[in-house]
Amino acid sequence: MYQMVPLLGISLIVYAVLTLTGAVGTAEQPWHEMLFVDLNLVSGETWKISFGDVFLLFSMGLLFVELLRATKTGSASIMNHAFSVVVFVAALLLFIIVKGFGNSVFFLFMAMTFLDFMAGFIVTTVTARRDLSVAGGLGD
Repeated sequence: MYQMVPLLGISLIVYAVLTLTGAVGTAEQPWHEMLFVDLNLVSGETWKISFGDVFLLFSMGLLFVELLRATKTGSASIMNHAFSVVVFVAALLLFIIVKGFGNSVFFLFMAMTFLDFMAGFIVTTVTARRDLSVAGGLGD
């Protein structure tokens, strides 16, 4: 059951809730507001971390798990790929239509949802092709 749910859908819901409720940043730059953490680097530079940076880091972690899950076969993984397409289309529509979603942070997240569903379908196709060639070779 849980294998069918694309993890980037969780990120999409978190982003939508925080953006639409105004819980993050200002109305003009919702995801560019800096966190209270500034890291002083050895080079003398100060790295300022924004809410968008943390969101993208969290989403990249979920994308990594999704790519690992893409290597599994079965009906649950096929449903996961189908739901990943839905997540990408929803992200695309939000980016184009809804105010507060047309920024670089959300665009990069949308690109991650695209990579998720493309990687899932490509890995599944290559695996199925390999399985068919092995099965075909045994029957001769």
